[in-house]
This record gives sequence, C-alpha cells and structure tokens, in this order.
Amino acid sequence: GYSEWWDEQNVPDPSTKERIANALARHAEFHKRIADAKQNVSDAEGRDDKRTLADSLKALGSILRRPRFLRDEANSVYERAANLYKEIGLPLEAAWVLRHIGINHEYADRLDDAEKYYDESLALFRRYASDDDNNYANTVRYPAVIKNRLGKHEESRALWEEAVKRYDQMQEPLGVAEGAAWLTIFAIEKGDLRLAEHWIAKAVDAASGSGDADTQKFVDEVRARLETARKETTVF
Repeated sequence: GYSEWWDEQNVPDPSTKERIANALARHAEFHKRIADAKQNVSDAEGRDDKRTLADSLKALGSILRRPRFLRDEANSVYERAANLYKEIGLPLEAAWVLRHIGINHEYADRLDDAEKYYDESLALFRRYASDDDNNYANTVRYPAVIKNRLGKHEESRALWEEAVKRYDQMQEPLGVAEGAAWLTIFAIEKGDLRLAEHWIAKAVDAASGSGDADTQKFVDEVRARLETARKETTVF
C-alpha cells in the first residue's frame, strides 16, 4: 500500500518523489517475482513433478540470492534443488546449483563453507562433464580463488593452470588474463622469474583482448610487481 499512499503525498521536490516512487516500484516488482516463483514451486510439488520442481527451486534461489539478507534462504532453496537434481540423474545441474551456494558463502566471507561447495561442484564436473562444457572453466576458477584466499596456494596454483587451459580452449580472454596473472604471482613468490615472465606475457596478451578495465588494471599491477622483483634480483 505504500506506493498508492506515496503517490498522494505533496512532496516539494519532484525528483525525490520520483526516486522514492521508483524504489517502491522495484520493491513491489521484486516481491512479485518471489511470489510467482514460490507459486511455481508449489504447483510442481502438487503435480509431484521432480524435474519441474528442481527447476522451479533453482529459479527461486536465483531470485532470492540477489539481496544479501536473503542469501541464507536462497541456499536452503538451492540445497533442495541440488538434491533433487542428483536424485533424478542430472548431476551437472546439481553442480551448477552447488557452485552458486558456494558463491553465496563466499560473499558472506564464510570461506570454508564456500570451499566445500566449490569442491563438491567441481567433483561432479570432473566425473560427468565433457571437456567442451562452457561451465567447466568457471567451475575450476571458483575453488582456485577460494583456496588462494584460504592460504592453500599450491592447490590454487594447480587449479588456475587448469582454468587457464580451459579458458584458452573456450577463447575466453578474460579468464585467461586473470588466471595467468595469478600464476605470475605464484611464480614470483617462488622466485621463478622465468616462469613469471611466461605467465605475464600470456596475461598481457589476453588482457589486451578482454576489453575489461578491471582485468587490465589487475594485470598491470602484477606486471609492475614482476618489474620490482626483477630489479631486486638484479641488485642482489
């Protein structure tokens, strides 16, 4: 009822009235999407249609995960979807859902939980996916990131190497640039500047074709770090 009430208010600043009206409209639209998605879940439950139910739960979880305060609810919905997908023999659908539970945990800084779901997702991909599956590289990338954040650098390095290979096969320069930049960092930290040169060349080449300013900035920062490492080696 707030939208109707707000429309009747005499607000001195028209831009303020419009801004709040738009916020109320977005709020109403969001909650209608949730209500419609929950109705789809209910309908599928009534028909005992497990595939449609799993798909409906996945869709509902994807709506709920957008605001941070609903992510735990989204995870519960996603868990139901993943279990159903496994039950009806759709492991890669389950893997996609599990990866997104991991993403929600990572956003919440629950890194151990994120790692658990990323690993489970990747295990399903390793067992059931074909090498040309477009989701495969992303499924490798997420545990590579989280393991690095958890200090498991060697595991992260191995995963980044696999991710770069898969992104290369998919002709995805953004993923290649990010992964090669991280592999440059690992090589610098191990003191292997020759290997670092190899990876930074690959990162620079891929970044130039990515068209992404953030990736280019990251690669530039890593290249500068390598330059510093070179100078320090020369001095000593």
